[in-house]
Amino acid sequence: MPQRLPLDPHGLVHFADVRAQGRHSELRAAVANGDLVQIRRGVYRDASKAPIGTGPAPSPAERRRIEYLAATHAVARTFSAPVFTSYSAAVLHGLPIIGPWPAEVYILARGPHGRRRAGVVEVARTKPVECLEIDGCLTTSVEFSLLQLARHAPLIAALTATDAALHIPRITARTPHTTPDRLAAEHIRLKPYAGSRRAEAVLSRATPLADSPLETGSRILIEELGFSEPQLQHELWLPELGRPAFLDFFWPEVGVGVEVDGRGKYRAGSRSADGTAVGRAVDAVISEKDRENAIRRQVAGFDRWDWNDMLARAPVEERLLRLGVPRTRRRRYLT
Repeated sequence: MPQRLPLDPHGLVHFADVRAQGRHSELRAAVANGDLVQIRRGVYRDASKAPIGTGPAPSPAERRRIEYLAATHAVARTFSAPVFTSYSAAVLHGLPIIGPWPAEVYILARGPHGRRRAGVVEVARTKPVECLEIDGCLTTSVEFSLLQLARHAPLIAALTATDAALHIPRITARTPHTTPDRLAAEHIRLKPYAGSRRAEAVLSRATPLADSPLETGSRILIEELGFSEPQLQHELWLPELGRPAFLDFFWPEVGVGVEVDGRGKYRAGSRSADGTAVGRAVDAVISEKDRENAIRRQVAGFDRWDWNDMLARAPVEERLLRLGVPRTRRRRYLT
């Protein structure tokens, strides 16, 4: 993209900024050459969809998040003082989802009636709503935003964002975005409202114990497959290592546990020329293997899966059957 054109902090080019510099012809040329694409009237982004910065290339899911965040910021510049909610507030709050981000940007209507126009969904304002500012954009409160997301999004997407907002890390001192009590109180305050049962389906499953979106998605899949509900973040003491381990899922009735994770932490930096990053990756693999062996000595059965297994579904079902996890619920389809 022609870097000489003025960029806002979110990597967007605005016609008003270009016009103020008298550089219309450069903007037209960039669009004609395919360097810039229009995402809203008068707002353009890099046609390569590359994020600002020089870090590693984003994953497809991260790229879609970046694109949706850009679309949200574009509405912030083209609408008069919009207040973002639902999906758009979630992306501004930095909350993840599983699944695609929508084509529409969500804002709060000024009155009690919602509408759709030009790729923007206006959500009816039926009660007073608390607002806050994030990165120069006004959003509804986390609690209100999550309840709207539950109304508009598939269960797995809304639950992923809600779990992330509730999550309390064991290691860092970061405070959660909200609490179950605050979410429940906002739900009660807004009732009756359209989609409240969808929100209740999310609230009944939400937990501060999910460490990652993969855990949330796995928990939904376990329910869909009809297996019994596991304990979350079950603590084991590993005497030979002198420290505890926390199993993502544990079934005390059969004494088996599961962990879910990605593989990137073992591959990170493996191309380092001086070998130090390779050494760190090898050390991580050895350390994790020692930990896994210590866990296996404490349980009757243990397994793990990653994103590919979870999305394919069948590998997860096979692992749980092999571990002897009982099926206590009917199969259902939630995603």
